[in-house]
Amino acid sequence: MNLKKKEKNEKVVNKIKQYNTNNLQAVKCGLFLIFIFSSLLTFSYNIKVEIKNCPEYYIYFGKHRGPDFTVIDSVQAVNGLVEFSGKKNLETGVYFIVIPPQTRFDFIIADEQNFTLKTDTRNILGELISNGEKQYQIFLDIQKDIAEINKKRSQLEMESEFYKMYQKDTIPYITAKIDSLNQIQFDIYETYKTKLDKSTFVYDILSILSPFHVPDSIAKLQYEEPAIHYRYYIDHYLDRINFDNPSILNTPEFVFHKLLADYCYYFFDVRANKLDDAYHDMDNLIAKTENKPEFRQYILSYLVSRYEKPQDLRLESFLVYLYRNYFMINRPDWVTDQAFDIMKLRIESVQYNLVGSIGKNLVLNNQNGDSVSIYGLESNYKVLFFWEPSCDICTDAILKLKEEYSDLEAHNVQVFAVCTNSNEINDWKSFINDKQLNWINAIDIRNSSNFKIYYGTYKTPRLFILDSNNKILTKDVKPDYVYEYIKSYEEHLEKERGRFDFMFGE
Repeated sequence: MNLKKKEKNEKVVNKIKQYNTNNLQAVKCGLFLIFIFSSLLTFSYNIKVEIKNCPEYYIYFGKHRGPDFTVIDSVQAVNGLVEFSGKKNLETGVYFIVIPPQTRFDFIIADEQNFTLKTDTRNILGELISNGEKQYQIFLDIQKDIAEINKKRSQLEMESEFYKMYQKDTIPYITAKIDSLNQIQFDIYETYKTKLDKSTFVYDILSILSPFHVPDSIAKLQYEEPAIHYRYYIDHYLDRINFDNPSILNTPEFVFHKLLADYCYYFFDVRANKLDDAYHDMDNLIAKTENKPEFRQYILSYLVSRYEKPQDLRLESFLVYLYRNYFMINRPDWVTDQAFDIMKLRIESVQYNLVGSIGKNLVLNNQNGDSVSIYGLESNYKVLFFWEPSCDICTDAILKLKEEYSDLEAHNVQVFAVCTNSNEINDWKSFINDKQLNWINAIDIRNSSNFKIYYGTYKTPRLFILDSNNKILTKDVKPDYVYEYIKSYEEHLEKERGRFDFMFGE
């Protein structure tokens, strides 16, 4: 090979080497940048918790959702250090750390999701600090202040219970001190609100916890125009809620959930005698969630749960109203097929036998084949009892009802007992004769009366009490309580008549 060719080849080789070297450096640099970039994005949230004097327990991390909560993760503490991380951003909300066996503290997570919490098991709240957003530490400071107030309030409440028995004249003084503490708590909320931007999550929480303010012009109408005063409460009680921020659903029970529960009690539950007016206000509540799917799901779910099995059975009407207007007409996306079928079955079982409504008439046959009907009974009260001979619970219940029968007859009460299974007609007749059931016994031999639909007898036994006008007074009362219920109901009527006579001078 001549010298020129050799030099040319060396130049080419050197260029290749230089290219490879540059390329390798670029690759290395790229890998380094990729590594750095990926390391920054490995975790969307990373929360370090430093806990002094903490045994090597498993520490739990979770999120509040009204009365419910979700445990997100658990990590064993090592030298008092715990780190929680994940690849998806967490929702804005109030979260908690549990240090077994019984220690817990709350904190918030908003936009900043990479921060450190520090505390000491010997003084959890007192030593609790956060290096996150400004509102993170403010939230912790609020907890510290309220904890001091709660401590004083608890002491006063214990003193109040003691002095109720031994020194009653001290109670007003203690009550005044408790009221003063309540006001101090509200003042604390207002003070911290001034330190926060109105767009922050903690500001929205404090707005909910702050007391409801009524203008003086409205307050003075409490006795002069009570209807206007009450209407103002209904229309403005929930003004404290920022319905544009669904994150407030991710708070402990005493925040949004309690305000919703209070609203339902004061403006729905106590108006069981004026259901039409309450329906209108229930619509107004739900209208606040228009185009706010998280609020709508939460509120509708809560309302259904509240009125599914209410203590005051008159409120079951709210359940039917909700099903008809917010589920059956336009089924929400979040309602599963199974849940929808359960709703349909539930509404079918209650819509015709709501307390306060007029019970449907049933024309059936007795054990002799004669026609008998509910409306045909002439008595002050009618006990409508559905049962079947093959049901042990039913037979026990009907025997307990028999023990009450002499007292019921003396009160002009008639029993109309319906066998729900026409295939058990022979057993039914035998049971009637053996147990000497001398009230009206009925059966639907042709299955043509639709009693299952009208009285929801998909389950047995079922017992209804109707008045002389066939209005349903109550249902699902235990047989051995029927007589006591009727006596109590008559005493209530007597008091109402006495109040009416007093008011109108009769």
